Amino acid sequence: MIARWPRPFFYVMLVLVIVVDQLTKAWATMSLQPLGSVSLVPGFFNLTYVQNAGIAFGMFAGHGLLVGFFIIILILGALYYARGLNWAGWEPSIVGGFLCGGALGNLLDRLRFGSVVDFFDVYIGTHHWPVFNVADSLICIAVGWIVWRQLTGKPKGRDGSPMPSDY
Repeated sequence: MIARWPRPFFYVMLVLVIVVDQLTKAWATMSLQPLGSVSLVPGFFNLTYVQNAGIAFGMFAGHGLLVGFFIIILILGALYYARGLNWAGWEPSIVGGFLCGGALGNLLDRLRFGSVVDFFDVYIGTHHWPVFNVADSLICIAVGWIVWRQLTGKPKGRDGSPMPSDY
């Protein structure tokens, strides 16, 4: 069966991602903002409250028009890509839910606060990875999954034919 529109599971994943993302950001704002940073694994992992006015990794902070243009281009690219998917399987719903839910979670922050709340701070010694959040994590997992699937090819059924739930 080929399905050209997202199945209900996609929308469940989308809402779940947004809810978890917004709840963790609300917790970070209430709990971490007054403290700034809390070390969980010294020398490797902190919870650090940051407001990110840029896009990925803080790039283009202070360039709101450019950020808005970039977000519109990403949305149009995602819509173009999604129109060719077979939504019958679980994989597009999970990956799509992660990607769209994460993007919408960060967009909600941008619209409400003008910046995105980040709080996961991974580092080794003095070398810090940019601080990130749940939405960022799920977007990266989704993009990584899509890239991996494109590089490794589509899985085959027992008879050697492409499986119907492929990207």
